[in-house]
Amino acid sequence: MCSIRDEVHITKGNCIMTDTIINVSSLSFGYAGSDGLVLEDITFDIKKGEVALIIGASGSGKTTLLKMLDKSMIPEGRLSGKAEYYGRQISSLSQAEAAVKIGYVGQNPDNQIVTDKVWHELAFGLENLGVPNADIRRRVAEMSEYFGITGWYDKNTEELSGGQKQLLNLASIMVMRPEVLLLDEPTAQLDPLAKKKFIDTVLELNRDFGITIMCVEHNLADIYSKVDRVLVLEDGKLIYNNTPQKTAECLVKTENPLVYGLPSSVRIYEGCKTDITFETGCPLTVKEGREWVASLNIKGDSYVSQDKHYETGDTAVSVKNVFFRYTKNSANVLENISFDIEKGRITALLGSNGAGKTTLLRLMSGIKKPISGKVKVNGRCAVLPQNPMALLSQISVEEELASAVMDKGNVSVKDMDRKQRIELAFNMLERTGLLRVRKQHPYDLSGGQQQRLAFAKILLYEPDIILLDEPTKGIDPFFCKKMGEWLEELKNMGKTIVIVSHDVEFCALFADKCGLIFDRNIESYTDSHSFFAGNIFFTTDTNRIMSDFFKDCVTCDEAVEAIHRCLEDNR
Repeated sequence: MCSIRDEVHITKGNCIMTDTIINVSSLSFGYAGSDGLVLEDITFDIKKGEVALIIGASGSGKTTLLKMLDKSMIPEGRLSGKAEYYGRQISSLSQAEAAVKIGYVGQNPDNQIVTDKVWHELAFGLENLGVPNADIRRRVAEMSEYFGITGWYDKNTEELSGGQKQLLNLASIMVMRPEVLLLDEPTAQLDPLAKKKFIDTVLELNRDFGITIMCVEHNLADIYSKVDRVLVLEDGKLIYNNTPQKTAECLVKTENPLVYGLPSSVRIYEGCKTDITFETGCPLTVKEGREWVASLNIKGDSYVSQDKHYETGDTAVSVKNVFFRYTKNSANVLENISFDIEKGRITALLGSNGAGKTTLLRLMSGIKKPISGKVKVNGRCAVLPQNPMALLSQISVEEELASAVMDKGNVSVKDMDRKQRIELAFNMLERTGLLRVRKQHPYDLSGGQQQRLAFAKILLYEPDIILLDEPTKGIDPFFCKKMGEWLEELKNMGKTIVIVSHDVEFCALFADKCGLIFDRNIESYTDSHSFFAGNIFFTTDTNRIMSDFFKDCVTCDEAVEAIHRCLEDNR
């Protein structure tokens, strides 16, 4: 039976955990100026040493719930119920005690870094607490070694990659020696390798020091199977609170849209519905998924999934022999890079943090100019930046969209009357799922809702070429799927879409062509299936599960289709 309240019983080794470190009881909250509730009657306990994962659609209240557990983050609004740390209301803790006992790491590393040097960032919190200099040096040195920061200890923080910045944020919190670590989508801006390393580091902190961890995440592949329990929020209410295994089974059974975010092994297993079951229920990891597929005893070596082959089309963007660096004396970010982007296709550019992907988008949009070489763009461009707030300037969600349709420079709507423009904005609110928050200020939205709003705003200008920098960041799996289908519609209308992304699942599903930005140039620039099937790290979990059994499965739907077909052939 799918649980709504806490039915989970957690053990660590042979020791049953009984100490409640975080207690949330009948907690409800509504933001100031809003009539509705963001959180409604939330109740749960977190035991000392647990790792708890919080999932839910964008705007379901996940970030707000996490903020209720950190004194310095609690927002203004209507609050009832309790949020306690060892039986004490968190809001009543002293600032010093709250800073030491409960640490918070957000999804945007730049928002948390406050100093110019790495070493100073590590020492900053301890300095504010008045810790003696000798103790600060000792604790900072120890933490630098643990996190492998020593090699860039003297660097300027602005020189760090996204992965390094997020690791620095974590180390800066851990040097305070907290008992509870709150993580709000900490891997949202990290490349696949940095993401795995960050999650592994967090779990090591739990294993080595018994730190209690609560993590909000949309990308579940690297963490889902490794947590003790999963809390699921829906419209501000806690609907499930159970082990990863039981929560996955409940989400599948109730056809909850969050199923799209579950690990590939779960989705393939549940999609096949064979008579052969896995011994522990649905497999949660790549290894378990491979074991289950092997147990089917199917022979699919000759099967090749349907490829997205297409005829070469006209060029929408041409990059020829481009060199770029940000300052006269800095190293080249891009070096003699050349490639073409075809009109009416979805092209994805992948690569590690700091590889130059965002720089490429800036060159395509004209925001930056190359040092040498040429970037030729055939059509009007619109850009969705990594930070969606860079596009948002109005006092409400509906005003943001109205400002786009009423803009005299928007050539796509210049012949529409006022009624048609209002209807266009209203339809966009409906399609992005923002209708119920249309009166809210953009700053009061969740990160995923802000992303959707910025995406909607650039589409209202009906550009020929749509440049998207991490478009799925902060967006729940169900809307990611809807966004991808929307991009395919735009592609079929002749629009050209260029995506910079760390979301390999999204790119595998919707991109026609992919390229890896590496060593200041572009590698493996080919059709998406060839790209992902040939990679080990920059690939999907589905490919890792299926690679020994099928030549070319990179998405869950392809894996399910391949297994079904082979089972039929083997009968």
